[in-house]
Amino acid sequence: MERFFASRNGNDVFLTPEDEHHLLHVLRAEVGMEVEVVDEGDLFLTKVVSLNPCRLTIVRPLERNGELPAKLVLAFSLLKGGHDELVLMKGTELGASAFVPFISSRCIIRLEEKEKEKRFARYQKIVAGAASQSKRLTVPSLSPILSFAQTLAYPADHHFFAYENLADGTFNLPEAFASVKPGETALCMVGPEGGFSPEEAKEAVNKGWTSVSLGRRILRAETASLYLASVFAFLEERK
Repeated sequence: MERFFASRNGNDVFLTPEDEHHLLHVLRAEVGMEVEVVDEGDLFLTKVVSLNPCRLTIVRPLERNGELPAKLVLAFSLLKGGHDELVLMKGTELGASAFVPFISSRCIIRLEEKEKEKRFARYQKIVAGAASQSKRLTVPSLSPILSFAQTLAYPADHHFFAYENLADGTFNLPEAFASVKPGETALCMVGPEGGFSPEEAKEAVNKGWTSVSLGRRILRAETASLYLASVFAFLEERK
């Protein structure tokens, strides 16, 4: 069953123009068709009562929880070839609660302010679509594109960054995530194609960040982000 994020007033449901177009012209909605709607984390079963104008009404509330006990904020460096969009899409499916795109010293992508705004708008659409497809109860929040220094100052209960040269042990990610309690927020940061510079890694440690290892193999930047999200989701789902 299709799911949309919408607003409601009493039993009346209001879709965005884009979702209304999708419902009417892509799904070929008919009067009586039922769809799921999420409003501020609450899930409802609704049905179409009119096509022109498009009107939906609530049938009944639904009890379903698709969110993780703890929150994962995934900070990723801008990547070439659209790989950052893959991080957003799959990261949303894996349960990330927020994304923080940033530019570090070894980042290949460099953007002017207008280009940042355009990319940010594109990111928002990707995250919203992935949240709907994966039956999330919330759309992950999205930070504007930050600098490395701004990312280091981003608030969270726990701060982790992937950097093999400083991580203790061959594979310490599960041990690191074990410290995250339900309701807390873990911010995980992954660098660009060339990784973090030694100076950036030192600065992160000085700011209280914990370096983590992702195992014996070297992962591509987008793979590293999704690997982090996968391990975090696996451990949280077991709680």
